[in-house]
Amino acid sequence: MTASRRTPKPTRRRVASLALLAALAGCAAPATPAPAPPARPPGVATTPTTDATGGVCPVRSSLPPDPTPPRRILDRGELVAGVDPSDATMSHWDASTQRFEGFNIELMLAVARALWPADDPRNRLTFKAVPPGQGAFTMLDKGEIDVVATSLTASCERARRVLFSNDYLDSGQTVLVRKRADGTPEFAGMEQLGGRRVCAATNTTSLAMIAGYRTTGGLRPVPVHAPHPVDCLVMLRQGQVDGVSTDDNILLGFARMTPDTTLVTEAPRSERRSCAYHRDENCTWFTDEPHAFAFRLTDGRDLVAFVNHVLAQPRTAVVWQQAHDRWLAGHRDRGMPSPGPVTTVWPPPDPAPATPRPAD
Repeated sequence: MTASRRTPKPTRRRVASLALLAALAGCAAPATPAPAPPARPPGVATTPTTDATGGVCPVRSSLPPDPTPPRRILDRGELVAGVDPSDATMSHWDASTQRFEGFNIELMLAVARALWPADDPRNRLTFKAVPPGQGAFTMLDKGEIDVVATSLTASCERARRVLFSNDYLDSGQTVLVRKRADGTPEFAGMEQLGGRRVCAATNTTSLAMIAGYRTTGGLRPVPVHAPHPVDCLVMLRQGQVDGVSTDDNILLGFARMTPDTTLVTEAPRSERRSCAYHRDENCTWFTDEPHAFAFRLTDGRDLVAFVNHVLAQPRTAVVWQQAHDRWLAGHRDRGMPSPGPVTTVWPPPDPAPATPRPAD
């Protein structure tokens, strides 16, 4: 049975959001910014949610790599990965090929190829759509998936609920805004978004970091949360919010989908910049977002160790670079992260302040 036959298509709600985006794609952005009307779509609110400390404590230490494939996975004959079907860069559903494509998909295929070297890796992978952020952890706990392969930040808060692989992509949080008629952003950066509505997905580190940001003038953005980042993008296009904030790698895909939007261009205030893993001075990241795959806390250690082994292989570095060139062109990370220090205990101790690691 092929992965495409096993894989459920995106939900009706998500398809509706994507269809609305397509309809809005030809609409011109307002010439000047206007105060955002109240956010009304179902599931939208301005009350902060959970994961309030996740974005300030990144986790890069994982378990030691082990080349031994987990017997339980081999005996079952498939690896089940939870993915986001609407993440254009990391794991989107491609209607033309009827299969998942993206940066994370390429890495999951590398893991499946290492587990079953003689087989087509897509015939051994099953992809299931999961909600963003911590929402996927419930499916993980229930055994519905083996690994969360979304654009997931590894944080100390989350390390109390799941096991993380080594960091496989360094990213950071920034903001997507509408363009003016002359092509410039309506808001240049976070410092101009004090008192403005900025949207992020529920139960994500992105939402917590918006709520905690204070501009130089003392104003805070007004955090608006919706079930999914795509919902935030639709609201931005409709003028209901002034910005969408999440990891740079996700927002790159949004900007490609909707050419009348753009990433902000100005850095946040100096003490909020997070540029240790950013490759040049044009840094708009205001958080440090190491990306890792997540596994069940109770019985996932063998799979974590094997995935860490796969990530450390030279052939995976080739896959990583080819996937980065294809899906994340323009993302200003410093390259594939080198394996960090290992830990034999979990949750790992709080990390020291970030220092850049050289790319492989």
